Amino acid sequence: MKKLIANLSTREKRYACIENGRITKLEIEPPKSAGSVGNIYLGKVTKVLPGMEAAFIDYGEKKSGFLYRDELPSYQEAKRKGTQKSSISQYIREGEKLLVQVTRDEAGTKGAKLTGLIELSSNHVVYIHGIDYVGVSKKFKSSESQNQWRSMVLTHKKADEGLIIRTAMEEMSEAVFLKQLETQRENYAQLLKKATSLKKPTLVSRRDSFFESILTEMSQAPSGELYVDDFTCFQELKKWQQDHGSGWEIFYEAGPVNIFSHLGIESEAEQALKKFVWLKNGSYLIFEETEAFTVVDVNTGKFTGKAEKEQTLFETNMQAAKEIAHQLRLRNIGGIILIDFINMKQVQHHHAIVEMLKTETKQDEMRVQLLGFTELGIFQLTRKRTSASLSEKLTMACPMCLGTGKVDSAETVAFRLERELMEHRKRDEEAVLIETNEAVSTILFGEQDAYKPVLEEMLHKEIVVMIVKGHDHRYEIKRFGTKAELMKVRENLLT
Repeated sequence: MKKLIANLSTREKRYACIENGRITKLEIEPPKSAGSVGNIYLGKVTKVLPGMEAAFIDYGEKKSGFLYRDELPSYQEAKRKGTQKSSISQYIREGEKLLVQVTRDEAGTKGAKLTGLIELSSNHVVYIHGIDYVGVSKKFKSSESQNQWRSMVLTHKKADEGLIIRTAMEEMSEAVFLKQLETQRENYAQLLKKATSLKKPTLVSRRDSFFESILTEMSQAPSGELYVDDFTCFQELKKWQQDHGSGWEIFYEAGPVNIFSHLGIESEAEQALKKFVWLKNGSYLIFEETEAFTVVDVNTGKFTGKAEKEQTLFETNMQAAKEIAHQLRLRNIGGIILIDFINMKQVQHHHAIVEMLKTETKQDEMRVQLLGFTELGIFQLTRKRTSASLSEKLTMACPMCLGTGKVDSAETVAFRLERELMEHRKRDEEAVLIETNEAVSTILFGEQDAYKPVLEEMLHKEIVVMIVKGHDHRYEIKRFGTKAELMKVRENLLT
């Protein structure tokens, strides 16, 4: 049975999806990084790029968004008429204003991906303005029912409207569909009206994608349990349950303890940010996310196996394949993913790994494409990215290593300090005050300060050292002056 735990009582919103006693999905939305996917803006074209068939759009945020030619209603209209031309310059120009919607949040140095094909959705119908399209859920019980709905929709839609019929609509009547269609048309008209009254790029309509994602999770299963700690949201969810005749049970948890801790999943949720993931047999995975792609390294770790080497490696890789599929969904890792499985010699073992990944990724709501093994034995796959991963949302680059995972050694810093001191050897002052930690000082001056007199003679100055605590290998040349002055300065700084 599917279970949802929604922690909504604080500013940072969270929910966890639990299946078979394990977290399969974790959504977290800090207040400053609330996703903008689905938000609708008035945008202004700042630059047209014919060579890429795309344009940069100022939509009121810090970074401009990116919009491709195929996402323009004017291009789609020309395509319907068979008069389309290849250059985006035929359909959009600098300074032009248009309604745009975010389809993918900005990530790293990349701006958000935008579309001019505005999508408005409900639990039954998705309405898209600017494209001629009809889609019917593949989860309908029969192809006959799909065809009947497709034919009916075609009789009511306009040429510039795209409509997607969701699974929940299968048992509904044509009258319900027409009512929802008219509501969506009115909503779009209101958006246009609001946009025309605005003078500069800005937000027109904000989508509460976090609350919607909870409803989507509930819509995907006929029944389940939802625990929520915010009473207002509890009431809204109960209303949704009654309006849709849902079989979900909804519980309000008002206890003093954090609902994740109370229901025993806080520690498991925290593991989703760890670099290392241990497998049951003692082997482990290492996740390295970069802006271009994500690398997953498989290691045998403590697992030595009881059979021959090839079988041991195969068993490790099979466990790893299953866990990697789970972790990609849990961590919401998208884009290009490279997996360095432990090298196996037998071809059938490679096929088994691929089949395991196929089976496990079928449970993922995001589109996953398996591209296979390279000549070097690296497995390639892609996972659709619509929002930032958990680590992008919740972590920042270390201010010391700037995200590299490495910092300068004490030796590097000590010899850098020595070179900089040498640059000041012609100054007239009697002494110099430096600040650094114990490790750098030991390297610079040697054991028991044996090299200090030699360095002072080369500098023609005495060196006054202020030792600061910590493992931070850095230094600062504080000031020059007489030894007495600098000793007093050091004393004041240390007290």
